[in-house]
Amino acid sequence: MRQNQVAKINISIPQEILDEIDRVSREEKKTRSELLRMAFNIYLDVLKEDRREKEKQKSIEKAMQTQDKIRDEIGNIDLIQELRKWRDERK
Repeated sequence: MRQNQVAKINISIPQEILDEIDRVSREEKKTRSELLRMAFNIYLDVLKEDRREKEKQKSIEKAMQTQDKIRDEIGNIDLIQELRKWRDERK
């Protein structure tokens, strides 16, 4: 289906939600269809953001695991002291 074509559908929705949609549509001067399209687009944006956050969290967890692995391999060292030592050796 092309983007500019509009399909009509039938949906089942609880009456109290429909009443709320009708109330908002009157207040906002929008049709039910406009409101439902807007709500769905917002929902898609929320889903995308949620997926991005989950991927970000996975990356953070992976970085933390890598950091822990490095610390286990080299032991506890004072990195500031090591940097100072390296800098002093270069003078």
